[in-house]
Amino acid sequence: MQPQSPDSELAAKLRAKDELLLNAVHRGDRSAWANATTPDFMYIEDGDILRREALLNELEEDGAAPLIIRTYDMHRQGDTAVVVHLDDVPERPGRVTKNSHLLFTEVWQQIGTDWKLRLIDIDRLRVDPPAITLPPADLDQLVGTYQAGTAVYVIRREGNRLLGGRGGAKEEELKPEVRDVWFVSGQARYRKIFQRDASGQIMGFVNRDESSDVSWTKVIPGQH
Repeated sequence: MQPQSPDSELAAKLRAKDELLLNAVHRGDRSAWANATTPDFMYIEDGDILRREALLNELEEDGAAPLIIRTYDMHRQGDTAVVVHLDDVPERPGRVTKNSHLLFTEVWQQIGTDWKLRLIDIDRLRVDPPAITLPPADLDQLVGTYQAGTAVYVIRREGNRLLGGRGGAKEEELKPEVRDVWFVSGQARYRKIFQRDASGQIMGFVNRDESSDVSWTKVIPGQH
């Protein structure tokens, strides 16, 4: 059996440290985090930044199971190592966590003979919501031509599917999350939210990119 390379040995060492920290989060073990991090450590999650002291103050035992590391990738350059690991969120009472995953990006630095964690950036991976089934009459209400400025987006029905696209661009299949909220597979950040007038007729839709909206107005009713 061939001996491990220095990098593979370091990756195993850092993974063990990460597993310890993932357990320590739910035990409220502040000493584990204090011992593993640099004084200028930063914790970033969904855009929120916590410095080391603030993170330590927030740690409390919650009894939850720790995240499960599924993939672990490390690249070392001198005294710095960048780690990316993908974690599964385990089942927890009262919460559905199926297909819930977190992506960690970490910066470790060798200080003396030990390796300390300098930065963590955590991003929750977005996945497609489950699609519902709607009757053809509901689909037909959305068919038509929509306009935003000079841009045009056309929606048509093909059997029990809705297809949409800008002029000349490849069409994409639209899927309903609820009756008036639609998405495209693989684009979990985006939604098309259809708007109705007082009589229930479709007037247009908002193309939502998380916190940013673009309004489209229905200008031509379509043929299914």
